Order: sequence, then C-alpha cells, then structure tokens
Amino acid sequence: MPRSPRRSEVFWTRKPDMAESLEFAYLYARVCGAFSKMRLGERARELMQQGSGSVVAVWKQLFNEEPPGLPEAKLLFEAERKIIEQSIASFLRLAGPFSESSELIHALISKYEVTAIKSMIFRIRSGEPKPEGVLYSSPVIERALASWPRITDMFYGTPYSWLDSHWLDNIAIAENRLDQQYYLDLWNAANRIPARKIGAMLDLIRWEIIYQNVIWALRVRRYYGMTRKDAAGMFVDVKGVDTVSLAMETFRYDIDNLATFSPWSLSKLLSTQTGPGIDVPVMEIRTQEDLFSMVRRNLHLHPFSYTPIYCYFKLLEYETSLLMAVLESVRFGVSPDENVKYLWIPGGETA
Repeated sequence: MPRSPRRSEVFWTRKPDMAESLEFAYLYARVCGAFSKMRLGERARELMQQGSGSVVAVWKQLFNEEPPGLPEAKLLFEAERKIIEQSIASFLRLAGPFSESSELIHALISKYEVTAIKSMIFRIRSGEPKPEGVLYSSPVIERALASWPRITDMFYGTPYSWLDSHWLDNIAIAENRLDQQYYLDLWNAANRIPARKIGAMLDLIRWEIIYQNVIWALRVRRYYGMTRKDAAGMFVDVKGVDTVSLAMETFRYDIDNLATFSPWSLSKLLSTQTGPGIDVPVMEIRTQEDLFSMVRRNLHLHPFSYTPIYCYFKLLEYETSLLMAVLESVRFGVSPDENVKYLWIPGGETA
C-alpha cells in the first residue's frame, strides 16, 4: 500500500479569494473584448489591400479623422507615432489599475524605449543629425536627445549607461545586448509576481525568449557568417531556465541545406520554408505565428491570473506591427501583394 505523502512533500497554492477572482474576471473580460475589436485577421487584410493609396486616405482609415496639414513624409511619421501612442494608451488603460503588475507593465513598455535607442545609436553612427521627433518618448529618451550626440552623456545614469562611443563600431552587438537587457528585465519583473497570480506568463515569456534566440542564431549565421563559437554569449540566457539550447542546436545543421534541419527539435518551424536553405525572414514570421497561437490559447486557459496582461500587450504589438506595415507600403509604394509576402497576419476571430 503506497504511503501518504509527508507534509513537506505537499505543495499548496492558495486559491484566489473572491475579490481577486472578480478582479481577474474583469481583466479577462476586458482583454477579450479589446481583442475582438482589433484590426487583425480579415480587418487587417482589408486594410492592407487599401493601404496602397495616398497617406491621407490611409490616415482616415486608421484614425477615422482628417489628417493634419503636413508634408507626406512628416504625415507618415506622425501616423507611426500616433499608432504607438494609441497602442500604449490602450494597454495602460486596461492594465494600469492592477498595481501589483506595475513593474511588469513598465518592463513590457520598455520595448519601445529600446527600439528608440537602437534608432538613435544608428543615426549617430551614420553621422545623421538629431531627429526632429521620436516615435516614442520617455525620460530616458528625452535626456538622450538633450545630450545628442555625446553618447556617454546621453545614457549616463540610466539603465543603459553601458552604452558608450565604442559601441558605434559594434552596432549589431549593441542591439543584441539591448535585446538581452530587455528580456532579462521582463523575466525578472514577471518572476516577482506572486506564484498564485502568474498563470502561464513565465512560460510564454520563456518561449518568446527561445524564439528570439533562434532567430538571432540564424540571423548571425546568414548575415554575419558567425560560427557557434563566435555567437556564444549573444543569447538571452535566463539563470536556471534553458532558453539557449534550441538556438545553439541550429549550428549543427547546414543553413543552406534545409534537409539537414529535419532532426531539429523545432523542425515544425520549417513548415513555411520553400527554398533549398533557411529563409530567415520567413522563419521569423513562422515563430510569430506560433507565439500568437500560444498567447491566444493561454489567454483562455489562465483567465484567473495576470496572464491576460501579457497576452494583451502581445496582441497590441501584433496589431501595431501590421498597421506599421500598412504605412511602410505607402512610404515605399509597395503593392499589397508584395507587402504581405514577408508579413504574417494573425487571425482576428472573436476571443
């Protein structure tokens, strides 16, 4: 007869009390409602098909208002800024009231800050003047602009104080380090949420990091000719969690011979590859497709947790990327058919 487990072998997870349950139910309902109104799926396809018109027409489609009287280039920039501003505002309206998640909210939004910093250091490296405006602003970004172009002064006393002039000759490595910093900060913020409220968030972030590492491994091989040894230390490595091995595994296979990847543990990601070797942009779209499926599934599997906060941010991120792609097609005069070649449009079914 099997023995009963000792008390020390039993792990207890306190169930949410009624107040918490109501809070989570409200959060879940709001995320589902917001998701059902997003411009994804067929709505996104319709917008993409119409996006080959003038910037004025696209502005009206995006914002349901008359555009300001600006030259086309400035109007496109203002449209991009407005898309990001509206996305962040929507996220904060929904997630902001949940004070216990404030550190997580800040960590998620810092992705826009990191993107702005990448753009700034690239401009400095290229000898371009200080930008007239930025797509995303924060105290860190405003300080950096005030000290332009003295890169050490720009980021002194900020979380990015490690950035100095020597990184201007190593832009790709600097961008990689910024990405590592973002994901490790995000992981740590999520990890500090009480276990009974975390739901599937850590697992979702883990897979986002794994896929980010996989894409980075393929990218440095394809575009920089790096070996496994060259790339060591360039991946987001979460202490005590395996986020690197699946990326490192790709170095066993010939990037120009798709058939050699058949033993890969993530060979399901090869399903959209059509050439003889790995097409990195196509692979990136495939990973986004898989992450979207995880986000959508876990939104419903873990409603009584803070998982919907992370899911909502990711859904807004997908929508923002699609709307930015519409503007890109206008900027470069790309046809809708060509634009969707390297763009995956996530489904927009009712959540």
